[in-house]
Amino acid sequence: MVTTRLVPGPLPPFDRRPPGEGTGAEVTFHGRVRGEEQGRKIVALDYEAYTGMAEKELRAIGEEAAKEYSIQDLFCDHRVGEVPVGEVSLRLVIWSRHRGAALEAVGWFIKQLKERVPIWKWGITADGERFPSRGASHAHL
Repeated sequence: MVTTRLVPGPLPPFDRRPPGEGTGAEVTFHGRVRGEEQGRKIVALDYEAYTGMAEKELRAIGEEAAKEYSIQDLFCDHRVGEVPVGEVSLRLVIWSRHRGAALEAVGWFIKQLKERVPIWKWGITADGERFPSRGASHAHL
């Protein structure tokens, strides 16, 4: 099962259970906002998305990962809107029979997300300046 969502505001608590007795690995990745972007001190990142297309592409990437890596279940939340330093902007949980597949799938999924999903991020400084973040940003910026 693949579940992907764009979430405005803080991520809700996560309470999903493993998909079944055949699950040998559960890998969770949290992407957090760092206090620096492109060498500049920031207080937050602002994520913007082309919502319909981003939701569709996130799901497609999840389904591709499930097939390619024999994933039993994949769950992804990506925040949109302003995310303060230290907070989670991306939560990805992958369940599989074996840890190797789950670990590989996490890296692959995140790489595809950055290349294919129309989500843009903007750095926000303490004085309110907003600037495009291109280094670790998604390819559509």
